Amino acid sequence: MTESTQEREATIYHYKLVRKIALRPEMKYSHLTTALMGVAVIGVLYGWMGLLYAVVGLLLMLVVHAVVLRLTLRRVDEPSERRWAFRFELPWIGPLPIMDTNLSLFRRLHLHLLLVGCCFAGLFYPWANAALLVAMTYWHFWLIAPRLTLLLRTWREKGDGVIRLEAKEVSYYHR
Repeated sequence: MTESTQEREATIYHYKLVRKIALRPEMKYSHLTTALMGVAVIGVLYGWMGLLYAVVGLLLMLVVHAVVLRLTLRRVDEPSERRWAFRFELPWIGPLPIMDTNLSLFRRLHLHLLLVGCCFAGLFYPWANAALLVAMTYWHFWLIAPRLTLLLRTWREKGDGVIRLEAKEVSYYHR
């Protein structure tokens, strides 16, 4: 393959591929294993009700993530709203971009989501069972961990670039 052919394949809509971050299968399996271990720990600490609260906590945090991202996208960048949907492929679980998205937008949304998710779990502190609080906090961090890892790995990259999340890799493009 010639150099010009490689350049054309690495360029999409005036964006040039800068970096690919491979998502190794071991990462996906360890992410799934931590979910199972978290549920097991909650089950051991709180019994059968803990397992029920683990499921409720997961569903609550998925809803919170969806609502927060939808409201934030509507406020920040309404045309991008159609590019986001629920994804259920490890490690990408929850509302995520299904198309290319600006890295700066991805950063803002997920740092905002990190804070709001923690505050939401904290709101239940006076009234909720301890198992539900632990489950909501655990699931919040479990759902957002791959995204925060991606943000840390792209920390030095310019925000005006574009990222594409795929099942096996993350691609970062820049003008």
